[in-house]
Amino acid sequence: MIYLFRMLRKSFRSSMRQKTVRLSFFLILAVTFIATGLLSIGIVGKTFDYSIGDIAREDIRVPLEINYKIESETRVEKMRVAETVPLVFDVDQTVLIDRLKILETLFDNIEQTIREYPPDGTDRTFQFMMLKGRLPESIHFEDKVLFNLLQYPRPAELRQIMRRIIIYIQDTGVLERPYDNPLNLKNKNVTIRLFNSQDDASEISRGLDTLKTIDDVRRDLYTICLSIAPNLNKDQLFLVFVVAGRLIHPNLGFNVDETRRRIEETTHGVKPVMGVLKKGQTLVREGDTITTDALNKISILNNHARSSKINYILGILLLHLSFFIIFGYFLVEFHAKLLPDKKIPVIVFVIILVFMVYTFFLSRTENILNSTVNFAFYLPIPAVTMIIATLFNLFLAVIIGLYVIFFSFVVSGGSMAVIIIAFSSAILGVFVLNNVEKRTGFLRGGLFLGLINSLVVLGICLMEELSLADTFKNIELALASGIVNSILVLGVFPLFENMFGIVTKFNLLELSDLNAPIFKRMLIEAPGTYNHSLMVATMAEAACKEIGANYLLARVGGYYHDIGKIAESGIYIENKVTDPRSKTLTPGEYSNIIISHVRKGVDIAKNNKLPPEVIDFILEHHGQTTMTYFYHQALEAAEAGGKGAEVNKVEFQYPGPRPHSRETAVVMLADSIEAASRSLQEPSYVKLESLVKKIIHNKLNDDELEFSSLTMADLNKVQRAFMQVLNGFFHTRMEYPEQEEVRRLEQKVMNGKGEA
Repeated sequence: MIYLFRMLRKSFRSSMRQKTVRLSFFLILAVTFIATGLLSIGIVGKTFDYSIGDIAREDIRVPLEINYKIESETRVEKMRVAETVPLVFDVDQTVLIDRLKILETLFDNIEQTIREYPPDGTDRTFQFMMLKGRLPESIHFEDKVLFNLLQYPRPAELRQIMRRIIIYIQDTGVLERPYDNPLNLKNKNVTIRLFNSQDDASEISRGLDTLKTIDDVRRDLYTICLSIAPNLNKDQLFLVFVVAGRLIHPNLGFNVDETRRRIEETTHGVKPVMGVLKKGQTLVREGDTITTDALNKISILNNHARSSKINYILGILLLHLSFFIIFGYFLVEFHAKLLPDKKIPVIVFVIILVFMVYTFFLSRTENILNSTVNFAFYLPIPAVTMIIATLFNLFLAVIIGLYVIFFSFVVSGGSMAVIIIAFSSAILGVFVLNNVEKRTGFLRGGLFLGLINSLVVLGICLMEELSLADTFKNIELALASGIVNSILVLGVFPLFENMFGIVTKFNLLELSDLNAPIFKRMLIEAPGTYNHSLMVATMAEAACKEIGANYLLARVGGYYHDIGKIAESGIYIENKVTDPRSKTLTPGEYSNIIISHVRKGVDIAKNNKLPPEVIDFILEHHGQTTMTYFYHQALEAAEAGGKGAEVNKVEFQYPGPRPHSRETAVVMLADSIEAASRSLQEPSYVKLESLVKKIIHNKLNDDELEFSSLTMADLNKVQRAFMQVLNGFFHTRMEYPEQEEVRRLEQKVMNGKGEA
């Protein structure tokens, strides 16, 4: 972007360019806002206010294909996915630790009591009382349980059995009450999380139906004890059952937040269930009753119209901005010579505006968009690119062609058929008239365009599996479109030529007619100038073809560049007429007469209503060169006159301006080289080549080519083209003998045979 702005600033220094840039900027903004407005109207549409049971006041159609989320089905899908997410339950490990501490404290006290008060010498009652006094208040068991524990012969073994039972039960998790499904989910799987001391969790997957409440565990506790300690007798097993029943405690809880988080995380990735309202689809017809389904679709249409408006407008504006930045970069980088011409942005704006308005209203015409293939052929895309390519150049036509393709694509709702046909039509329109030099060539170009587009549309019809009747109808439309577009261009050209003063190749072909009165007059009054002009035109045309310049314009400029010499043709040496003033005129006076042929040529050109592009050749074909011959004579006269004599060099210089285009620069070189070549004695290829190089070198050194945009590579091509023409003109011819000499030798040979 910065690079583009720097180049623009560098390229737009002249006031003419600045005015053109301001005008172009204004017109670009106008195109952007008009296009955005038209596209937004066509896409966004209007809203509708109805209730269930109302009667439709109009047909309601979808202006653009709309993808919408079906909320009910999306909710069902998310619920289905949510039900696959396991419920999260957390095990409270502190409960197990606390239960084991109680167990250890209980048996530590039992074993200590037994050691201090052995059962052999101690009354059991006293032993029980001592144990009960040792236990903390937090550990409370019935007296009978404590008494029986003291009587168990192997308390250490009992401790391990109890420990295994507690760990087994608490590790599997114990619910305080049955799971009551607070999130109203139908999930049947659970994830149980166990946290270690570093808060790292391990997860176990189980079924929801395997979870046990405290009541379930107590109901199954005896069986659990039996499975873990099968060798205990009935009384011992019952004792274990009672103690374990007092120690087990709920340690499993449902984690609502974590479950909800996992469900949201999973369902967030669920793609919404989408529905489609097709472009052109009729939701209701006028007079129909609004049903629930119809109202839902109308609501979707209304919501889309409201929500998409701003985003759509911003998107269109950004696309236009991007397009015009790219267009500006290529224009400045490769075609800066187009910048000073104010007619270009105006004409391009008019063409694009007409195209946009026509396309917009065409897209809103009943049944036109039902077939996108038909719609594409109703668009005058080839006419747009044909006109711009013929009026200006291929580059500008391609750029504008890309823009009208983009506009057509958006208007058609993104139809692939439209973009294929539009691209084919635009590119063919650019090149189909490239070599046309007669207006009748437009019809041939249109027919060629129609034939190629017929192949394109045949391919599209085969891809879309259209019926044979529709295929033939589309082919007929493609052929007709090509011819109609060429006729349209042929009819529009005179409008641009006359209204905007645009010089087209057809104007130039008309101006190159050597039967025009001005050339007949030149042939009679200034025959040398006439032949010189023909030679200059031939050389310039050949050179411009080599460098890719407008060779037709150069040829016409070569024809007209010296028409100012007609008025006083006798004073110019190429016309070989002795002017009575030639011996009495001073070098300054003589040079003034010769210089005046530029001004007189401009007057004649204006009287003959020649376009400014041709008048530029008359003004610029001498640039600001000095007439060395007369300047030298003036210097010699001043030297002979002694002190006090002055010579003003400006009096011997052409007023200019210097050539501002490649075409006028080439004609300047051709003019100088052709005139100088006639002064060569016995011209040879080497002499001609030396002359051409010398004159081109001198023009470069004198800065005459400074504004012409000619590169050194161009000048090398120009030199070769000039040499080819000059070598053909000055080629060596064999010398033919006189007829009398032929007869003499013939007679001599015949007499010699007779004597023999």
